[in-house]
Amino acid sequence: MNEPRIRRTLPAFEVLAELGRRDPDALQALGRLLTDDVIKHAPRPASRRRLEGLKFRIEMERRRAPDALSACVRLSQLMHQSLSELHTVLNEPDGFRRQAPRSAGTVLGFPPAGQEPV
Repeated sequence: MNEPRIRRTLPAFEVLAELGRRDPDALQALGRLLTDDVIKHAPRPASRRRLEGLKFRIEMERRRAPDALSACVRLSQLMHQSLSELHTVLNEPDGFRRQAPRSAGTVLGFPPAGQEPV
């Protein structure tokens, strides 16, 4: 973790827009490279795990969307939900702490492979 952070300078917006029109896969590759760099250089392992989880969730929403605009709307909704939660925590911290914890659910046991269910 003591390695120096790679400093990348983004091209101008116009250059990125043209890259998106001409070679969308290259633009996506650049985005993945930059995202991975941020995650790799997160200050704590717990932060890296959370960022990896967020990256996974974003990628799954993008894959589930039928087109780019739908993906944008889905990701916008995720950001607004997160911002709303942050607003609640900052403005009503005691109320946020008193919220009922989510139920853990029921864990079902399955027989080992090759055995018949009882």
